[in-house]
Amino acid sequence: MTAGSAVVSPDSPPAFGNLHAYSDEIIPWIRRLTDDVHEHGAACMIQLTHLGRRTGWAQDEWLPALARAPLPEPAHRSIPKEAEDWDIGRIIGHYADAAERMQAGGMDGIEIEANGHLFDQFWSPLTNHRTDEWGGSLENRLRFGWEVLSAIRRRVGTEFIVGIRPALDETIPGGIDAVTGAEI
Repeated sequence: MTAGSAVVSPDSPPAFGNLHAYSDEIIPWIRRLTDDVHEHGAACMIQLTHLGRRTGWAQDEWLPALARAPLPEPAHRSIPKEAEDWDIGRIIGHYADAAERMQAGGMDGIEIEANGHLFDQFWSPLTNHRTDEWGGSLENRLRFGWEVLSAIRRRVGTEFIVGIRPALDETIPGGIDAVTGAEI
């Protein structure tokens, strides 16, 4: 597993030196990496993410941080723009585009980094206060994740590994607890 999470969208400014999985320019570099790993008989995967509110805006494209709600993020102090329906649809497509790029670069699979990133910012009742089809009930809060995973699977087929790294217990009152984490 590599990358420590590569960002899937330009509106997910890299906060940790993240790779830009949203650009076709990454494919030859990924191919170089995977060829070297495969030469030694090992499989190679990469983490993909949209950081959501877990970033700041003043980097790379200088686009606003985008999240499921405009709640401040403690570590980076960003106040994200609330994702509108068209943003959500676009980001779902960006995840699928990035997975397809990683497949073109020779990766054996991807892992969605959900823990603290946009994926579980939708899941968590602490960070998802939406009242539309993307918030409220657990089924609605999981909708974004299901849409992303479905779009990725349609794009990369069934032989490409697709995993997820979730937070199964946020250990914060009102957040995802162990029971909800197991249900997720």
